[in-house]
Amino acid sequence: MFQNIKNSIDFFIRNTTKFSRKNFQEKSEEKLLHNYLENLYTYDVLDKFIIKIPYDKARILDIGCKNWFYAKGEYNFFKTFIKKPCLDGVEIDAYRLYSNFYSRFETAKFYTKGLTNTNYIAGNLLEIKENYNFIIWILPFVSIEPHRYWGLPEKFFMPEKLLQHAYKILEHNGQMLIITQGEKEALIQKQMLDKLRIKYEEKGIVKSEFMEYKNNRYAFLIKKD
Repeated sequence: MFQNIKNSIDFFIRNTTKFSRKNFQEKSEEKLLHNYLENLYTYDVLDKFIIKIPYDKARILDIGCKNWFYAKGEYNFFKTFIKKPCLDGVEIDAYRLYSNFYSRFETAKFYTKGLTNTNYIAGNLLEIKENYNFIIWILPFVSIEPHRYWGLPEKFFMPEKLLQHAYKILEHNGQMLIITQGEKEALIQKQMLDKLRIKYEEKGIVKSEFMEYKNNRYAFLIKKD
């Protein structure tokens, strides 16, 4: 209970003040290299699981994009088969501060610079009403412990409701790729999809030559009829 009270107060303060330093630029060559590999990883993973259907224009949503450091990987992947991709990223905790006093929101401006038709949404997924042709959801909170650890109030822990809404705003013939972390969370995600009667394909363990994580990641692809 104490942790939830603390998280709720902290969340309220940062979303009320929206304090942050401005004009973030990453200058560390080590971090820039790591970020480059993360973007290659993102491109590679999307290329492995998303079915490329040509569009003149398509809308893409990334759920829980944090500071969106991998936005270029997403954008450049979709650019390979969509003439005009419109890429949105939504983050409910956009004003969380890093130790350098830059918020996720301000940091995302650096990582999305130069990407046309790209929009960072500081807000709740449930408030989004537009429909999307593609939805990317990397590491959703499906159990309460990680949700608490990342400092979010428990009132926002509603995995089934969020999944239902994401499916609702997915266009017909659209695709949603969900990537979870660890066998336990993959099982919870699978059970949730079954409970909500959402059809999906289990794609198994996510592998890439560009990055390797401590815990295996598992992919689920949803194709809406």
